[in-house]
Amino acid sequence: MSAEGVEHALRARREERDRISDDVLDLEAHTVFRLLASSPLRGETARRWELVRARTALLWALLDAYRATFARAEEVRGLRRRPGPAELAELTGLLTEASVRLVPEAGPVERRSLLGTGEQRFTLDEAVAAMELAFRDVTGTIADVDAVWNTVLPRLDAAAAAVGAARELLRGLGEDGGGHEGGGDGGPAACEREIERIREELRHDPLGGGRDVDRDVDRIAAEAGRLYDRAREAAALRRVYGERRAAVGQRISRVAAAEEESRRVREAVLVKIASPALPDLGESAPLLRERLAVLDALGTDGRWPERAELLAGLERAADEALRRAERATAVLRELIARRDELRGRLEAFRAKAVRLGLAEHAEPARLYRHAHDLLWTAPCDLRRATVAVTGYQRATEGAAR
Repeated sequence: MSAEGVEHALRARREERDRISDDVLDLEAHTVFRLLASSPLRGETARRWELVRARTALLWALLDAYRATFARAEEVRGLRRRPGPAELAELTGLLTEASVRLVPEAGPVERRSLLGTGEQRFTLDEAVAAMELAFRDVTGTIADVDAVWNTVLPRLDAAAAAVGAARELLRGLGEDGGGHEGGGDGGPAACEREIERIREELRHDPLGGGRDVDRDVDRIAAEAGRLYDRAREAAALRRVYGERRAAVGQRISRVAAAEEESRRVREAVLVKIASPALPDLGESAPLLRERLAVLDALGTDGRWPERAELLAGLERAADEALRRAERATAVLRELIARRDELRGRLEAFRAKAVRLGLAEHAEPARLYRHAHDLLWTAPCDLRRATVAVTGYQRATEGAAR
């Protein structure tokens, strides 16, 4: 290499050395790296961390060897103001040849030999390439752990915050939030224990959970949200309990009235309509009154989460029972309305036949009497009456042509 080439190479290598040194120091100062280094790891994370430690050791060994070679190059360059042939020859060897020396145990596995016992040598470029490969291996694991923690831990924090908010609301209602009274099958305390269990798993083996951890977090986030919603509903209920209790009592009375109306209309239909397909009639009002009595038995103080759940379920059941009774009544009335419609159609066809002078024709007259007898006989067979009215209509229209 020429003197100018040596100067250029030394500047480039100096910048390269400083950049690599900074990157390696930043790597070991990375929060995830330090947490993994100081934590008792398990499972897949422990296995990969062993590889990281080995690759990190190799990275430092290569970096130290690289620095030693470059330090020698700077030392040779500093011997004279302008290097002579001997110095240029040595500098050329240091900068371009296999001058980086590494003991076999620290060398890259792909460069080792089962029979080799001596040192390994690299050019500066080869050493940089080996360091880059080791650096990527280490940062890949760090990035994988960081991705898991950044994805899952905020969701756990949000779940914990929701449980904490539920506890505060329950405490304001006089509930301790520890067990079933605080909400759910286990309450806030059980939810908090599960959150901490997942945190421990992530702390010791963030790479080992995979989809199971995702499912656990989804489940605990949903449970935390439900606990908070339940506590919030209980707190809201306390303020308006009297009004909602009165309203649900009135709704049950409406259900009772609607079911009684369904029974009354059904009795009328059974008299007027033959063998109809009748809807089932519910007997919900007595059961709703029993549930209201259970709610009232809770008293007026405490147990607000349980009270909120019972009241909300009772309101839904009362609404559904009222809709069911009203639908049944509408179906029953439709049967009578269908009979009345057929009567109106028959008389309309009769009026048309009179206008056309066909009313006394033998066949139309017979068909009219048959349809009339079916429609004005109780109970009325709607199916046969429909066929008879249609037959009379066709007969009158055919006679008119």
